[in-house]
Amino acid sequence: MPDAPGPRRSIALVTPRPRLQAPTTAATFPFVSDPATRTRMSRIRRRDTRPELLLRRELHRRGWRFFVDRPLRDGSRCRPDLLFPRLGVAVFVDGCFWHYCPQHTHLPNANAEYWHAKLLANRQRDARHDAALRDDGWIVVRVWEHSSVDEVVASTEAVLLAASAVNGPGRWGRPRAWRPALRPRASPAGR
Repeated sequence: MPDAPGPRRSIALVTPRPRLQAPTTAATFPFVSDPATRTRMSRIRRRDTRPELLLRRELHRRGWRFFVDRPLRDGSRCRPDLLFPRLGVAVFVDGCFWHYCPQHTHLPNANAEYWHAKLLANRQRDARHDAALRDDGWIVVRVWEHSSVDEVVASTEAVLLAASAVNGPGRWGRPRAWRPALRPRASPAGR
């Protein structure tokens, strides 16, 4: 009796991704050789930071519902910290170091030239994202991590109330970038 065939396995054809080119100069991407620095840098959070959690907790307590760290459907890499798609509001909680706060940022002594260029590029990227979101009809709110929670919640809630007065609580007042693609309805069988 022949051996029974094993479970079927499907083979997926995967096209290889092009390899990224390594930066050519140390000024564009310095190599971190110190293990302590490497460990410290790997623990930096992109989301769920303390200021963001405080804002989320207070807005949720006041009855606001939102998406967290959700990408937009327009294909950009912009991911607002809080997203209110029905109201068309995107909220960013910016850290003082990474977004180059004019009051609190101090450059590290090591690789100061690199960090200055990097942080300026971060600010320029933020400005590009803000402009693109505004062009698509979003209301953009940016707050600094050093701001008091009460001030941030009050200003954010004022924007949300103004947006809900315009869009209405039950209306789909979504910006263009959020609108899903129209799908044809399935026709009933036999028609």
